[in-house]
Amino acid sequence: MFFAVSNMFKEKFLLYMLAGIFTFQAGLFGVATVFCMNNGGREVCPELGDRYEKTFTVMIATTLALLSGAALKK
Repeated sequence: MFFAVSNMFKEKFLLYMLAGIFTFQAGLFGVATVFCMNNGGREVCPELGDRYEKTFTVMIATTLALLSGAALKK
C-alpha cells in the first residue's frame, strides 16, 4: 500500500539523517583516533584525517542534495 508523505516529513527526516551522519562520523573518528594513538600513532594510520574528510564530505553532500531537492520540488 502506498502512503502519501508530506514534504514536511521528508525535510524533517533528512535533517535527522544529517544529524545522524554528524553523530556517526564523530563517533567513528573518535574510535579510530583512539585505536591509532594506542597502536603507534601516525605510523599506523598516516591518512586518518584525509579519509575522514573524504567520507564526511560525500555523506554530507548527498544528504544536503536530497534536502535541497525536496525543498525545490515544492
